[in-house]
Amino acid sequence: MNNKRRGILPTFIWPIALVMATLALFLLAVPDPPRAEAPIPPQLYSSSFQLIGTGNRLGTYYPVGSILSKWINSQLGSEGVFKPVETNGSIDNVRLITQGKVLLGMAESRIIKETMLGNASSPLRLVWPLWNDVVHILRAPERFEPGESFPGRLNVFLGQLNSSTRRTSLEIIDALGLYRRRTSAEIPIEAVLNSLANGNIGYATIQAGVPNRTVSDALNLHGCSLISLSDTEIDKILQKVSTARRVSISAGFYGESQPEIQTVGLPNMLVASVETSDEAVGLILESIVKGSSHLKLHHQAIGNVPVDPETAMNIMQEAGVPIHPGTLIWLEKNAQGKQAASMAGGTANE
Repeated sequence: MNNKRRGILPTFIWPIALVMATLALFLLAVPDPPRAEAPIPPQLYSSSFQLIGTGNRLGTYYPVGSILSKWINSQLGSEGVFKPVETNGSIDNVRLITQGKVLLGMAESRIIKETMLGNASSPLRLVWPLWNDVVHILRAPERFEPGESFPGRLNVFLGQLNSSTRRTSLEIIDALGLYRRRTSAEIPIEAVLNSLANGNIGYATIQAGVPNRTVSDALNLHGCSLISLSDTEIDKILQKVSTARRVSISAGFYGESQPEIQTVGLPNMLVASVETSDEAVGLILESIVKGSSHLKLHHQAIGNVPVDPETAMNIMQEAGVPIHPGTLIWLEKNAQGKQAASMAGGTANE
């Protein structure tokens, strides 16, 4: 008899089982919560690193961020303080600073400004002006006939999602009234150059400081070319992109066969959270500005970073974004020092 009853549940268990089954069905019906995009590897969340949000390896943010990190660490006598992290670019970096996941970030000035306009309580603050990015529109080799005008009839690479490059590309297409059939944003960064050289894509936009290695390799090693925009096209783009400005790439800059190129550029800034200490910002500026002559030997774009306090202040004020208190303290101290040196020089000349 006991064997017959072994698989039968006692009567008092049935209500509990029914509740548990209902709860299980409810949990299965609830969708998984959305996962936040996090380009930073989890192991780098540790507070032992002071992270600098850069960009992808096609542009200038990542190599310059790596150079700056090594330089600042050398000034501190430690290799493990500052560390560059690869992100998708400006939009990612602004978000990561706001979330407190990185200490510093490089970003296009209009992305920063729009973030502040959308949220007046945003912790973003300008630390220092960087270089002007140049919009390089690369065309596949002639034998692939990618079309007469950008973006042409073939697939194109307009930049990664959450990058200012992609946004600029789409704005150019819109400003020029061009038809965009498909994009190739899914192309891995490391495959963009080969995809262009092999004709798998007709065009690629590289928004970066000059010179840019990807552009140089595309022109000199793979037979690609740069698109030059007309005055009319640039005027239309300037009306669409408020912070854009005319830029000329002189003939031969990327190789003997490269003609003069007319395009547009956009200013970049180094940004931090207002919660970042004034002392940390001052230390960073001291390292960057005082070491500018050394740093530009490692990357020419750093040579376009202003070192004069007055020039830097004017650029940041023009951006219309709050400046970090640590930067203001550093600027005041160095402006006074410059004035004192000038007065001392004048007295000596007398």
